[in-house]
Amino acid sequence: MVEALHRSSECRYDEDTNLALVDAVPEGLRLLHYTRRSIPEEFQASFAYYHDKIGDIHLDALPEPMQREVIYAIWRIVELGGRVPCAPMGLLMRELAVTAQRLGRQQQPHQSLMVRNPGEWKTELRTTWVQREKQLPNLNTLRTYLAPLDRVCKILWFAYDRGTWWEREVWDLSMDSRIPRRDHEPAFSTAIHWHALETGWLRRAAMYYTKILFEAGSITWSTAHGRFDGFRVFDLYLTDKNITTPRLCDDRKHVRTVMMDFLNREKTHVVKVGKSRGNVRSDASVSSIATAVKGLYVYMYDHGDVAAQLLAEPRWRDLPPEYVRFWMPGDVKPKGSSRRRFDERHIITDDVLSEVVKHAHIIGDPREEGGMGDPQAMRILLLMIATGRRVNEICMLDFSPLTPVAQNGTDDSSIARLRYQQTKIDGAPNTIFVDNEVVQIVAEQQQWLLQHLEKSGISDVPEYLFIKHQNNLRGNQPYYAANFRQRLNKLVKTAKLNDRDGNPLRLSATHRLRHTKATKLLDAGVPLHVVQRYLGHTSPEMTMIYAHTLDSTAKAEFVRFQKITRDGEAARLHADELYDLMALQSRTDRVLPNGWCTLPPAQACDKGNACLTCDLFVTDQRFLPVHEDELQAVDLLIDKRQAMHKDQTGEPMSEDHVWLTLRRREQSALRAIVDTLSTATSAEAHVGAGVPTRAEQDSQLRRTAGY
Repeated sequence: MVEALHRSSECRYDEDTNLALVDAVPEGLRLLHYTRRSIPEEFQASFAYYHDKIGDIHLDALPEPMQREVIYAIWRIVELGGRVPCAPMGLLMRELAVTAQRLGRQQQPHQSLMVRNPGEWKTELRTTWVQREKQLPNLNTLRTYLAPLDRVCKILWFAYDRGTWWEREVWDLSMDSRIPRRDHEPAFSTAIHWHALETGWLRRAAMYYTKILFEAGSITWSTAHGRFDGFRVFDLYLTDKNITTPRLCDDRKHVRTVMMDFLNREKTHVVKVGKSRGNVRSDASVSSIATAVKGLYVYMYDHGDVAAQLLAEPRWRDLPPEYVRFWMPGDVKPKGSSRRRFDERHIITDDVLSEVVKHAHIIGDPREEGGMGDPQAMRILLLMIATGRRVNEICMLDFSPLTPVAQNGTDDSSIARLRYQQTKIDGAPNTIFVDNEVVQIVAEQQQWLLQHLEKSGISDVPEYLFIKHQNNLRGNQPYYAANFRQRLNKLVKTAKLNDRDGNPLRLSATHRLRHTKATKLLDAGVPLHVVQRYLGHTSPEMTMIYAHTLDSTAKAEFVRFQKITRDGEAARLHADELYDLMALQSRTDRVLPNGWCTLPPAQACDKGNACLTCDLFVTDQRFLPVHEDELQAVDLLIDKRQAMHKDQTGEPMSEDHVWLTLRRREQSALRAIVDTLSTATSAEAHVGAGVPTRAEQDSQLRRTAGY
């Protein structure tokens, strides 16, 4: 990777930059000799000693510019939460010093690590060893002292490079603070390696296009990885077909032919790695690839002149329309269009879930006792079962994510509000109420983590509750979801966990834990809008995905509330017939935030948002708090608008005012609904509760207005 960086740009030694490197290093670490006695105590934990003979790092024999570079690189390793490998680093410094002296005598560049790429330095280091020892170095010795070289060179390459961030062919959040990012990024440590794209014009254009999306806030870091994967697939196709121009072919009439060939190839591509190995590429994967490629060409069609000048690629200029319509509607299935609906197969049954909890300790048990030695993963699993949160929401919890909730004027620590990182849905809730079980698990993890860091000499409070295992001494990077899934796979094999059909349990499909929790809440009779809030959804349609799981349960929940007409009499249709008429087992467009619409699915509504005064509107006692809030909001709105009207005209707003007429309808309907539901029993529901009041009010308004 580092050699690719050197090939991609003229990032070379610069004296001013070199002199400024040490300014970023704390004075206590500006050393020429890194020993147990010289390293300040606060940084001791960041240095890994192996044995006394080569446990120290000595820089005094290096050229001064190289000394500054190594001092800076050591500090960056410490700052990023890694450990400085003292033994390998000490041996590397010794060999670098001898090699630099030899190159100096030969009047070859030797002052800086930037005057050569890592591969060239490795060749010079081997040459020095052979000249001194009269033989090649032992393979293990060679690996030992060359291992830190790439790490140091990567750090220095980023330090010397003064170009714009998006033109670097490696995008690394830990190395460049200029790259746009969220406050909490699940894929923080995963870099994007643009140099893997062999087609030069595609690489530059894809980098520029992705940068535009970043700066516009249209994509996140995780989404950018998906776009890169799409460009990677397109690059392989271009290479195989020997396509060397962004125009794709000589005759623009054949553009669709070329792109359909690419699309059909991906639709029939057999995946060779990963969980889908041996299967044809999924529709979702094909859609993701198509989104990246189509998005690039649409952008270049709109902004080709600017891009052509900036990228020094005139072939992007004046693209004809064929380059934005090479795929027609239906050629690419929308992402999620072929996704299987959630059903009972996605639920982990109670007996299977009990077995999972029973054997969860295996993940946390020490290795010498037959466990995996990862108590963090064990507690992540228990929290996911208890809360139904997404895996990244648990892995990225703050170190102190709980806020106690006072009950009856007392501070009861058994109930708390859990705050999680909402990185999936913008604007969605990011807190839920939790019970004593979750409070205890969080407290145990906090205690374990502080003790774990104390053993390494770290006294700072970490940022996250669950932290990455390696190169993360300061706890500023969260636990990796990928590592957690590996633990779950191993648990299934070790404990021989099977699903209801006797097959190995797919526990690593962690969303099933969330699905199971949601279904249990709905089965327990928790109102839909409460479950929606608990799951962090922004619409009831999202929550209904889970409600569809058990049609019988959903139907029973609907049927148990008696349906009453606007006259207070029993509906002509039985409740279960009404449920089937609305097709709630297969549709969500009849589900409202404050009730249901009984309009048959075959018919379309032409009344806009007038649900509250419609005789097809269904509600029940579960939605009483929602209607009370709606009534209060309407009352306040009417008072405010009446005052504004009087200020503007000097006259009060008349009751037959076009705006006030509609609001009065809603107000009267809501009052009727609230009054009825406030006195209703739990077995009653009301259809179009505000309709009689609305009709009476309309009649009165007509008489008042004289028509």
